[in-house]
Amino acid sequence: MVHLTWITIFLSFFLFSCKVTNRIFEEYDIVYSTKRLELKLAYPIKDPRSPITYMEQSIVKKITDNETVYKAYDALILTSLSFRLEDKVFLIIDNEVFPMVIEGKEDENSRTITEETADIATSDSTNISVVTGYSENNRKITRFSYQLTDNVIAKMRNADQVLFRYYLGPQMLTITLDDKKLKILKRLIDKT
Repeated sequence: MVHLTWITIFLSFFLFSCKVTNRIFEEYDIVYSTKRLELKLAYPIKDPRSPITYMEQSIVKKITDNETVYKAYDALILTSLSFRLEDKVFLIIDNEVFPMVIEGKEDENSRTITEETADIATSDSTNISVVTGYSENNRKITRFSYQLTDNVIAKMRNADQVLFRYYLGPQMLTITLDDKKLKILKRLIDKT
């Protein structure tokens, strides 16, 4: 019975987390008379040597009567000791390099302090909670926004491999769009 409960909890968490990312969300913007399609992608980084711990990306397709525009929004979470990201983003599509024109960049430092406590028994057998210390978690968050040109979208439509490249200090970061994410991106491109 206990194993069934854990399996149910795990499956619920897994299914819920998949609903938030790696899906295309569609809505109509009455203000701009625009159909908006948004693809949210998540990239957890498991390499302990990497200065990046997580990346979340939204690719938005805006469709009006006159044009279709694609814009990418990247949010990278970096360790506190990492260098600042350069103001450059490159797409590498089937080994062809496309420099992106950055429209916006935001840098933020995030600090979380957690109180560590322990329960101690008193002489009258009651327990009290006392603070035993604090732990601090520092990280850097960088957000980029840039437009994906028609040429880039055409290349992505038929691509076998899409990489996103960033530079910081002596390091370069490469985020790979895996096969599943690439298929979803192609569905976004083909959707009208």
